[in-house]
Amino acid sequence: MKSLLRKMLVLVTIALTFQAGFGNYITPTTFAATGPILTLTGGSASFVAGDNSSSTPVAIDYGITVTSDSGTTLESATVAITGNFHAGEDVLMFINHGQTMGNITASYNAATGVLTLTSAGATATLAQWQAALRTITYTDTAITPNTATRTVSFTVTDGVDTSNTATRIITVVATNQTPILTTSGGSTNYISGALTPVAIDSGLMVSDLDNATLASASVSIISNFDAGKDVLVYTNDGQTMGNITASYTASTGVLTLTSAGATATLAQWQSALRSISFSSTSATPGQRIISYSVNDGVKTSVAVTRTVEVKVITPLSLTTSSGSASFVAGDNASSIPVVIDSAILLTIDSSTTLASATVAITGNLQVGEDLLLFTNNGLNKGNIVASYTASNGVLTLTSAGSTATWPQWQNALRSIAYASAAITPNTADRTVSFNVTDGVDTSNTATRIVTVATTDQTPIVTTSGSTTNYISGASTPVSIDSALTVFDLDNATLSSATVSIASNFDAGKDVLEYTNDGVTMGNITSTYSASTGVLTLISSGGTATLAQWQRALRGVSFSSTSATPGLRNISYIVSDGTKTSVAATHTVEVTVIAPPMLTTSSGSSSFVAGDNIPSTPVVIDSGITVTADSNTTLASATVAITGNLHVGEDVLRFINDGLTMGNITASYNASTGVLTLTSSGGMATLVQWQAALRSITYTNTAIKPNTATRVVSFTVTDDDNVSNTAARTVMVMDTNQTPIVTTSDGSTNYISGTSTPVAIDGGLTVSDLDNATLASATVSIASHFDAGKDVLAYINDGASMGNITANYDALMGVLTLTSAGGTATLAQWQNALQAVTYSNTQVSTNMTTRTISFTVSDGNKMSGIATKSITLQGLNSLKTATNTLSVSTGQTVSVAITAVFSDQSQRDVTSWVTWTVRNPSIANVTSGRVTGKAAGSTVVSAVYGTQSVDINLTVTGTPVTGSGSSPSSSTNTSTSIDNSTPVKTEPSIPPAKETKHFQALVETDRLVAFIKGALAGNTVAVTFQDAASHWASKDILSAAKIGIINGYPDGRFKPDASITRAEFSALLVKAFALRSGSGTIELLDIQNSWARESIEILASNGVINGYSDGTFHADYRITRAEMVAMISKILIVQNSAPGDAATFVDVAPKHWAKEIIETAAKSGLLEGKSQNRFEPDANLTRAEALTVIMRMLRENPTIDQLLG
Repeated sequence: MKSLLRKMLVLVTIALTFQAGFGNYITPTTFAATGPILTLTGGSASFVAGDNSSSTPVAIDYGITVTSDSGTTLESATVAITGNFHAGEDVLMFINHGQTMGNITASYNAATGVLTLTSAGATATLAQWQAALRTITYTDTAITPNTATRTVSFTVTDGVDTSNTATRIITVVATNQTPILTTSGGSTNYISGALTPVAIDSGLMVSDLDNATLASASVSIISNFDAGKDVLVYTNDGQTMGNITASYTASTGVLTLTSAGATATLAQWQSALRSISFSSTSATPGQRIISYSVNDGVKTSVAVTRTVEVKVITPLSLTTSSGSASFVAGDNASSIPVVIDSAILLTIDSSTTLASATVAITGNLQVGEDLLLFTNNGLNKGNIVASYTASNGVLTLTSAGSTATWPQWQNALRSIAYASAAITPNTADRTVSFNVTDGVDTSNTATRIVTVATTDQTPIVTTSGSTTNYISGASTPVSIDSALTVFDLDNATLSSATVSIASNFDAGKDVLEYTNDGVTMGNITSTYSASTGVLTLISSGGTATLAQWQRALRGVSFSSTSATPGLRNISYIVSDGTKTSVAATHTVEVTVIAPPMLTTSSGSSSFVAGDNIPSTPVVIDSGITVTADSNTTLASATVAITGNLHVGEDVLRFINDGLTMGNITASYNASTGVLTLTSSGGMATLVQWQAALRSITYTNTAIKPNTATRVVSFTVTDDDNVSNTAARTVMVMDTNQTPIVTTSDGSTNYISGTSTPVAIDGGLTVSDLDNATLASATVSIASHFDAGKDVLAYINDGASMGNITANYDALMGVLTLTSAGGTATLAQWQNALQAVTYSNTQVSTNMTTRTISFTVSDGNKMSGIATKSITLQGLNSLKTATNTLSVSTGQTVSVAITAVFSDQSQRDVTSWVTWTVRNPSIANVTSGRVTGKAAGSTVVSAVYGTQSVDINLTVTGTPVTGSGSSPSSSTNTSTSIDNSTPVKTEPSIPPAKETKHFQALVETDRLVAFIKGALAGNTVAVTFQDAASHWASKDILSAAKIGIINGYPDGRFKPDASITRAEFSALLVKAFALRSGSGTIELLDIQNSWARESIEILASNGVINGYSDGTFHADYRITRAEMVAMISKILIVQNSAPGDAATFVDVAPKHWAKEIIETAAKSGLLEGKSQNRFEPDANLTRAEALTVIMRMLRENPTIDQLLG
């Protein structure tokens, strides 16, 4: 049985750190321990009492630490105020937030100041206790707490040992409470001028949590205060207001109240503030906001307010708006009247109608200019009519029978407008006065200012409506417009004029001319800009009259040698020195007998540089058109880069297609950027020339072209006339060149399992046409990756590889190399990638050629993938010098194993193989050293990679007590499953009393009956398409024969797939015919699991306990350590002789399964991996799990014989 479990426990690979709740299986080893220890941070905590609010609790020590070398959990803790405790004030609090504090709860004794924390079952970990103790807070519920410094003591216990007592100081600071004022709701009404002041707020409240008296108060009018009229009044009644006195500042509206010695009580202050009253003689109605604040000698309350609504009863009154109205004279148009006051306010005390009103210009009246205007719109002005007297500037408004109401009068007054009839009005401000009468009383006179601004009148030029005709090239210029007129309402002279060709201007060919006749054109002179088509005329000193300007402009003429026919719009503008006229236009129709014409398309062409390949030429203009008036053929053409030519880069090309381009040929001058096209004999037609010009392309031979936009110009000639020059732009765009990585030919050989890495490609090259550095690279095993075995590695030699570093992802087979800042050069990257190595840490069962993929990046672009093959030289066979060994009991004999690889190379692998003894009671084997234990025959098997070899062993003699070698944890063996074909030995005669192999939950008779029935019922052989050649095929077929597996619907078993906790649980229950036990463990997350019944059977028998939170996680992959824990609940583990080694370098002291693993090792059930490793956190495959179960079953001799 020890040999069996030793085989089983070396099967598992693949890591997953996971502590399942399997409980304690082996009596723990006792170590000397000092118990838990508490360590507090330095300094003290500070508590500050709240101000009119509950105080904020303060954490006593956020940095407290809890350690223990005797256990990982604690039972309870005590936190107590042991210095200056004040019952009724002091409170210690703890709240478990449910995430990091386990099941810790707490109760506080307010009478003793003791907070007791407990963990039911003492399951809370040290980390959870530390998190809990760090959150404990102190607070004081008193308004004015006792400020003595508190001492708080901490202790913890694990149920056996109690920690040291750690203490921390809390300073307690009292806070002076801010006094509070509260006003009542609503507002207080007051009629201005009333004899009796009104109390502002008789419901005002005053409070102060820690003071019975106050020192002072301030009451102030903070909005709409009318200085000298609004008054705050206070009088001490001599009974309820203590010694409170007051002083009032009439200029600021502030009433200041004080209590000498601050002896007035809160009640007295409340009486005093409630008695404060308001009075006013203000004529300004509206709200007054009254602000109150009090002070206890240290702190001042937040200000509170109360509103006093002031109402004013007024006589007949007019109120004009602030500011002024603005009138601006019109420009060559009637001026727009301006409303004098659209917000004038009319108030009436008793009357509801008025009789009349007078509106008069009482300041700076300009007779003959000024007008006051009123129009009754018939909607909201009643029967009001008006008459204006221009000689005195008075507008009189009346209502027949005085029936117009005050709203109608207000509307009427708001609509009255001012205007000036002068072209250039006097700009003095006008004062306009308003008054109204109801027939008895007359209102005040209210005035408003109207500002008057003159407007310089824009001069006007008007052209006639006809068109002037002109034949291009005519020797005599033509007068453009002899009927043009000029005038200006407020100026008799003008200063300048411009005549310009506003449309279709042909620079250098179209001409405007002016000649002063010396008689009718004053001092007007002119200059002409041939590049812009603008004729500028000026009169020195601006003395030329309107008539002279009209003569001059009528004398302007047009001439042209342009080959471009069509309309020329001639624009005329004149200026009086201040304003410029609106442009007036006249049309000149130009008729041309035209030369050839080229027209390019709109927009531009776009050239993009190639990426590691020659750039693709771009057609410059596939839509260019060629037209001619009289000729049907052309002689030649020129296409030139006339803007931003870059010699050595730019190329213009033409290729005659032989079909549509006649006899046109071309030559290109690279130094000038000129492509010259010719037609011998001038025979090529317009259509052929158009096809040729449309095919001309631009390209750039530079890797990084200059990106300035190129201007390409086209001209053609028919021998007599040269066409216009038509241009099109070519936008040039650079392309970031993709870096290139290139692998060398052939493949790299590697012997599987060798310890020496091999450089993957020492001939690899790296290039980048436009970057001297690269940012990163990846090297990955792109095909047939064997996770956990295949390794890519890189070591920077410190000399030729710059700052390149690497990180390897062992799960994905990807090596990522980076250069911080992207500073490593191409040469350094090439050296680094040539240095990347491949190795296979174990003999792989996957011998397929590996494809290694290389990519590099310059930070913007990633290269294409380059690959290199790694050919694994496979393991062909194992051999030994002899297949038969003899040894006496207590003696040791050595045997060597040699591996033969596919290239016929050989290597001694004795220390790397997995050794097994079919009958471990006869002998044991360690690193090729076989020790006899008892007389008999058995088979010693050596497994390395995919191959195995069996050695028949005979042990003679009588067992010697204490002789032989027990299994050593340092044995250098592999954890691969023994997948060789076992050599069956003859069964030995069973002892008189059969050894018990299983725990009590396994009913052996029921199990044997189950297997017999399954074998009898399954007469048809079961096969799986993916298991026939698998190393575990025998166990897979045996398991299928007894009905504990069925495989997948597609006929596969998937032996190398991972197995979950649910699947392994179901296999155990079915394989051992288990039934429900007496336990009642409830797992919270298995209700919907397909394996719920099996999981519950295992839980009821104590095989599994689940996690601490009551879950099982059925779909998690099961690990090596979990499997050991579960089978140790089914299989009986027997102790070995004392003194055996039982530790592994990769089983940490705090690993949850350390005791289970070491107990199994001490019993001789496992030998571990090479280099004294166990790898407890790796995953099982379906084949490995099934092999474990079948070998457990075969431990029972009866079942072993049934299975055959």
